[in-house]
Amino acid sequence: MTGRAVLVAGTRPEFVKLHPIAVALEDASIPALLVTTEQHRSTAMRDRFLEELRWPCPVRSLGIDARDPLVLLAEICLRLPAFLLDGDLVVVEGDTTSVLGAALVANKRRLRLAHVEAGLRSYDLRMPEEHNRRLCDHLADLLFAPTELDAEHLRNERCPGAIHVTGNTVLDAVRAHIGRAERPEGSGYVLVTLHRQENVDDPAFLGEVVRFFARMAFPALFPMHPRTADRLRELGLWEQLVACPNVRVGEPMGYLAFLGALREARVILTDSGGVQEEATAPEIRRPTVVLRRSTERVGALEAGFSVLAPADAAALERLVTDLSWFRPAATSPFGDGHAAEAIVEAVDRALAGEGR
Repeated sequence: MTGRAVLVAGTRPEFVKLHPIAVALEDASIPALLVTTEQHRSTAMRDRFLEELRWPCPVRSLGIDARDPLVLLAEICLRLPAFLLDGDLVVVEGDTTSVLGAALVANKRRLRLAHVEAGLRSYDLRMPEEHNRRLCDHLADLLFAPTELDAEHLRNERCPGAIHVTGNTVLDAVRAHIGRAERPEGSGYVLVTLHRQENVDDPAFLGEVVRFFARMAFPALFPMHPRTADRLRELGLWEQLVACPNVRVGEPMGYLAFLGALREARVILTDSGGVQEEATAPEIRRPTVVLRRSTERVGALEAGFSVLAPADAAALERLVTDLSWFRPAATSPFGDGHAAEAIVEAVDRALAGEGR
């Protein structure tokens, strides 16, 4: 066998979802390398996740310090090639700027590309993530779709890569680490995560969310993304939020703390794709209110784990108070928690020289 599997990641969800693959590569004695792009720059958003997950492969950094997405993309394209060798297979996960940058580099270097979490579609072109994942899917040689619906999207678009329906590795991660999850203070709270650009850059959206917190009767735990905190302060809403008596605002959590927070929540309010998936894991199974107009995690909606919600204070209050809509299926729509093993089998064959 020649070449390595080079995992490229820059954000918390990418680290979580690629970690089971790194472990499976180690178990299969396949050489691997993790290259980080620093898309998430803070210690809480990057370093703590890297430390807690105990990576079995070498970890290297591109050393990028860029906030603008175009500058980040350009720097990835300039710096990543120095970390790649002929015969490598580049592995990316999800739909971030880091994913798009690594996909472009692999294409220009004529290296094989594997896209984990391929085929997701929201059909919401306000989202930069929708553009990133579509472009990556059309460049990838190996397409690892979490569900059959995602695979059907790829077939309909005639993506040229080999399609494998594997489930989602986020369930592998929950299964592997739930035993180390940290116990939070209290339980029965509304766990809140908000970070998406199309949401937190919208003053009307943030204003309605703050009004929701002001009228909510349940305690809320809100580990806040730096982008969200910045926007609240810029819009003069920060003081209103922290004055809400039932809201506990904190820094972003590490992975083990967040797993514990998920498990003890009464209900989750989020715009995160990964959280929508984690909530369906057998070890979690919590109702999830998705604060978005659309979602690419359709399986969670159809399986009764989640519901889409408008940015409307009264509607949100009803959905977190009356959970009669929560009628979850017996199993997660995102697989059985063994996706990484199926992915690594296909990677092994690709590195051994089998084509598309």
